[in-house]
Amino acid sequence: MGWWQQLQHFWQRRQHLNRGWRDHRYIALDVETSGLDARRDQVLAIGWIEVTPPVMDFQHGQYFVTQSAPELKQSPVVHGLVRRDFASAEAPEAALRALAEVLEGAVLVCHHVQFDWQFLQRFARQYKVRLRPLAKFDTLTFEARRLRLQQHHIARGSLTLKACRSRFGLPDYQAHHAFSDAIACGELFLAQAYQYAGRTNAPLKELLK
Repeated sequence: MGWWQQLQHFWQRRQHLNRGWRDHRYIALDVETSGLDARRDQVLAIGWIEVTPPVMDFQHGQYFVTQSAPELKQSPVVHGLVRRDFASAEAPEAALRALAEVLEGAVLVCHHVQFDWQFLQRFARQYKVRLRPLAKFDTLTFEARRLRLQQHHIARGSLTLKACRSRFGLPDYQAHHAFSDAIACGELFLAQAYQYAGRTNAPLKELLK
């Protein structure tokens, strides 16, 4: 990309970030991995759901198992995934291209976005797929900041997806499945965003601070 294209991209992105947060699309996403190291461990499954406030589009939600020969390690314990779950694995390229398409111009929403994004970037580079979300929103970081501003003590375990949801009165879901966790993350995002900026439809950039 030349300097002129970079400048155009910068100004277009700035204009988008100045629009009201409810005027954007969001992709709430979760990944299941074989470990915690994006350099060595595998992406086993990806799940996501599209959110156009206040609507969550369940009809077009996606869940892909991405490894036919997985390194399970602790996955049966952590995710409940066993070898038979990978019998109908999708080609990684298909999953990544579908994700790239839906992410274009949308805001990626994750609970601990840095973790998921590291895995996704490395996985996408492996298959020469480019993921280009407009921006990224971290429900974990948002909740930590909200608690600190309210001078709450952040105890161990208080920033898990389950714990964050409980403070907003959201129901408990079966954890550690990429699609159900993506739904849970999307619901938490809507609760956070409407509490913080819903009435005024504040600019997206304010929500992302």
